[in-house]
Amino acid sequence: MVLAGALGVLLTLTVLRSADDTRPVLVAARDLAPGTVINDASVHVAHVHADPSVLATLFRAEQFGGVRGRVVTTVVHEGELIARGAVSALDARAATRIMSFPMARARAVGGKLTTGDRVDVLAVDHDSGQAGYVVTDAEVVAVEGRNGGALSGASDDVTITLVVDQATAPELASAIDAGTVMLVRSTGAPAVRGQTPFAPRSTK
Repeated sequence: MVLAGALGVLLTLTVLRSADDTRPVLVAARDLAPGTVINDASVHVAHVHADPSVLATLFRAEQFGGVRGRVVTTVVHEGELIARGAVSALDARAATRIMSFPMARARAVGGKLTTGDRVDVLAVDHDSGQAGYVVTDAEVVAVEGRNGGALSGASDDVTITLVVDQATAPELASAIDAGTVMLVRSTGAPAVRGQTPFAPRSTK
């Protein structure tokens, strides 16, 4: 009985030490899209158990002063640990271009898209009827309905926000103006090979 009691005390002390052996790190307080500048409302502190090698990839709570003002370079979902590779200094190279456009829900994968999905953008020319790829493997950073919510509800109008670059932004704008745009969810799919690029001929 004495031995059992001693083992119980030892186990309790081990559990307590384990509970105390955590480190405060920064966690996303909300979904952070690429291009988001981190401020006080962007993060909160969570205590985690992790190996030193893992902790080295994260931001500790006391490092928030150095993280504030940096820009997010990839989608970080609410509650996810903020990795060092997910943020960068706020400069011209780190800034991410994003572009929003409205479209019918039926052409946005029936409203099944979420932040972080990858999509291919196709368009059909109004005049010629020819279809082609405008953008492939674009990252979705926001999906909103008429009332500002996610892609749910009765509204047939949705707004999609994608990451673009200086080449794809004007191509996407031209396709939206000249054709009927639709999205193909490509999350986890192989890269498109030998695709036919969209070549608008509409003059409307």
